[in-house]
Amino acid sequence: MSGMFRKFLTATAVSDTANGVFAVAATITAAAASHSAMAVAAVTIAATLPWLIAAVPAGVLVDRIGAVRAVTLANLGRCAAMFSLAGLIWADVALAVTVPALVFVVSCFQTVVDTAAEVVTANAVDDARRTRANGLLAVSTRLFYQFLGPALAGVLVDVDHVLPSVLAAMACLAAALVAAQLPRTEAAATSDEASTGFWDGARIVFSQPILATIVAVGGLTTIANSIFFTLLVVYAITPGPLGLSASQYGFLIGAIGVGAAAGALLTHRVERWLGRSLTLTLTRVGWALVFAGPLFADGAQLTAVMTIGSALGGMWSVESMSVRQLTVSRADLGRVSGASRMLTYGMTPVGSAIGGTVAFAVDAQVLFAVSTTLALLTVIPIRAYLSDRAIEAATRRPEPDAQKVPVSDSEGDAQ
Repeated sequence: MSGMFRKFLTATAVSDTANGVFAVAATITAAAASHSAMAVAAVTIAATLPWLIAAVPAGVLVDRIGAVRAVTLANLGRCAAMFSLAGLIWADVALAVTVPALVFVVSCFQTVVDTAAEVVTANAVDDARRTRANGLLAVSTRLFYQFLGPALAGVLVDVDHVLPSVLAAMACLAAALVAAQLPRTEAAATSDEASTGFWDGARIVFSQPILATIVAVGGLTTIANSIFFTLLVVYAITPGPLGLSASQYGFLIGAIGVGAAAGALLTHRVERWLGRSLTLTLTRVGWALVFAGPLFADGAQLTAVMTIGSALGGMWSVESMSVRQLTVSRADLGRVSGASRMLTYGMTPVGSAIGGTVAFAVDAQVLFAVSTTLALLTVIPIRAYLSDRAIEAATRRPEPDAQKVPVSDSEGDAQ
């Protein structure tokens, strides 16, 4: 693995750990304070609303100032906001308002971090190694954001509600210091190009059936996902039906991260065996398993079902990112990535609002079944519009002037 890519993965791992600790701890704090699905939904909406309103500006910013600089500055911003929330929790200052407010600020910076990460990877890796590189990046996200982070959050909250925000802030500072050492090899867009192309990303997405289908499938699945997880925290933690402690819930969510990490790591091999289209289809079956898990399993069996399902589902982020990087020019990638994330991740507050509101009138198991059905329905557009032949036809020509850094130093590692 090259020095540049190794440093970038290190910064990503530290940043994702901070994100996992902070996000889960904020959700647990809200649930502990009110035992209300609406309170959890408020934090979830605050954490995800920035993808709806800030993702496109984040893409423009990344194209304008460069991905490496954007990652560094955004992590410094997250650090400051997390330290601020730690102080407010310690002083017990209007937590019903301050927790969602600071979660919103942190998430705005997160849109910049995630968008820039896709551009850094595209600039550092050649097309032949793209899926494997994205897999390594996704492994970091899944392992540290969805496993280590939640596990640490559950333990730290049991000790003191202030500790998770302090630890997360220190991790963001460390990530910023590592990212600052990366070479700035990408060509940033000029101010005029970025400002006049504010909605260019969305225009490009909707002009290409491949990209539009990925966004539609991702958006619908995000709604199902946010409905499910908005209800799961109340359903799982005592006095909910599953009767889990905060630590046990953290490890359950962490198991999903482990499964998704394993799936991400194997994506390039599954793609080679089955093709891109069938790999994308399997991811829908995987998330349907996760959403249906509480309907027929509990305890160790539920953990196993969710881990297997997330292993299949975790291949989606890798494969869809690879398709986007293969079909979009480097000059437009930041804005296209921002628009795509706005139209997919931006659906999270929609799902959270549905879950938090409808939960008053409908049993949680009914909504788990709805999420499962939505995930399975997305198989239809994938089979109709994301065939291997269609993806190949949409692939852009290589850009020989782009500077690339191999993912590894040996050809064998890319296989």
